[in-house]
Amino acid sequence: MAKPLSRTIHAVLNILKNREKPLPPEMLQAYVRSMLEKREILLESANTFGTPQFLFDEPALAQSLRAFHDAFSQHLNRFRIFYAVKSNSFPGLCKVVSDAGHGLDVSSALELSMALKTGCTSIVFSGPGKTDDEIRFALSHREKVTFLMDSVNELERVSRLAMEGGACQGAVKAGIRIRGKHHGLWNKFGIPLEDLGAVFQKARSVPAVHLQGLQFHTSWNRDAQAQVEMIRAVSACLKKQLCEMDWAQLRFLDIGGGYWPERGEWLNPQNTCRGKLLLLFDPDYAFKSRHYYLEAKSLDVFSTEISRAVSFQGKPLSDLEIWTEPGRWLSTPAMHILLKVVDRKDRGMVITDGGINLLGWERPLTEFIPVINLTRPSLKELPTRVFGSLCTPLDIWGTSCFGRDVRPGDILLIPDQGSYTYSLRQSFIKPIARVVRFDGASLTEAQPEQTFDS
Repeated sequence: MAKPLSRTIHAVLNILKNREKPLPPEMLQAYVRSMLEKREILLESANTFGTPQFLFDEPALAQSLRAFHDAFSQHLNRFRIFYAVKSNSFPGLCKVVSDAGHGLDVSSALELSMALKTGCTSIVFSGPGKTDDEIRFALSHREKVTFLMDSVNELERVSRLAMEGGACQGAVKAGIRIRGKHHGLWNKFGIPLEDLGAVFQKARSVPAVHLQGLQFHTSWNRDAQAQVEMIRAVSACLKKQLCEMDWAQLRFLDIGGGYWPERGEWLNPQNTCRGKLLLLFDPDYAFKSRHYYLEAKSLDVFSTEISRAVSFQGKPLSDLEIWTEPGRWLSTPAMHILLKVVDRKDRGMVITDGGINLLGWERPLTEFIPVINLTRPSLKELPTRVFGSLCTPLDIWGTSCFGRDVRPGDILLIPDQGSYTYSLRQSFIKPIARVVRFDGASLTEAQPEQTFDS
C-alpha cells in the first residue's frame, strides 16, 4: 500500500515541478545589473535623507506609463488609462499619472478626495459597499466622476441620493460592473453576466443615472486568456440580452487591471506548488537555495490579443472606447526601499533599520525579492539572512544578498516595491518611513518620516 502511495506522491511532485520554471541566472543578473545603474542616486538619497525610506522613482513611472499607453494605443483607436490608486496611493505618484493626461480609478471617498486634489478630471469610482456618504461626496463632483455600479441596490441608491432635494443636479455617469463564471469569494463583486438585461431594464426606470458602459476585472493575469474569454462572453451577452437602443447608450468597455509585470512572478522554492506540497508532508523540509518563476507575457501580447478579441466580436464592442485600469504593472517599478545594516550577528546574518511594516505584510516569505548591497555591489549572490528590526522572526527581507559582503553601515536596496506596499504600510512597532522623490534631476523629501518624542 505504501509503494503505490509513494509513487503517486512522486508523480504529483514531478507534474508540479514543471509548473514553475527555474529562474535563469542570466535573467536575475541582468535585473540586478539594471538596478545597480541607479546606484549613485540611490546612495545619495540614503546618505542625504536617511533610512529607511521609500524612494519614488518618477522616471521609472513615466517610462511605464509611456510603455503601457504606446502598447495599447497602437492597436486601439479609442483607449484610456485609469490608474488603480489602490496599488500605490502615494499622492505624488497619482499626480504624475494625472498630469500626464490619464485618469484615476478609486475605490473609496478617501481615495477620491486625494485624486481630486491632484487635479484629475477623469475619475472612475469603483468598489463594492459604497456608503451613502461616499456616494454623496462623489455626486458633488459628478462632472469628474464615473460611477461603476456594483449592484442593482447601489444603482437605486445612487439615483435616490442624486435626487435629494427634489431635483437632479446633473446627469450621473455610470457603468455596470459584471462578473463571469466566478465562484467563492469573488462573487462579492459586480452582477452576474446573465443578469445584465434585467439591470438595463431597471436602469430605464430610475432617474438621474445614465448607464454608459460596462466593466469587468480579471486578476493576477500572466497572459490575456482571461480577458479574451470575458470579452467573448460580454459580446454574446450583449447580443442576446440587449437591444440596439441599449447598445446606443454604451460609450465604454472597462477592462480592469491584473496585468502582471513582464519579468513574471519570482518565487522561493518553498512557495512553488511542489514546495507547498512537500511542506505538507514534512514541515521541516530543507530546501536548497534556488529561485523559480512563473512566466508572464509581454504587454504587446496583452494589447494585441485584447484588441483582436474586441475587433473580432464586432458591434457593439468594436464601437466602444476601451478603458484599462493598470495598477501593479505601472506602480511596481515606481518605488524602491532603502535600508541600512545596523547590526551583524555573524557572517550569515544581519539586521537592518527597516522592517517589513514598510510592506504591510510578510511579502518576502511568499516571493523572491533580490536584496542588493549598494555599498559593496556585486552580481554574486551571497548567502545571508537579512532581517528587519521588528520583534518578530517573520521580519525577514531575504536569505541572500547581492554583494561582496554585508557589514554594518551598508546601504541595501529592496528594488521595485511600488506595488501594494506603500498603500499597505503600517506603523507596527516602528514608524512609517519617509518618502523621497527623484524627479530625474534632483532629490526632495516628499513625505516626512513619522517621529517620536525625544
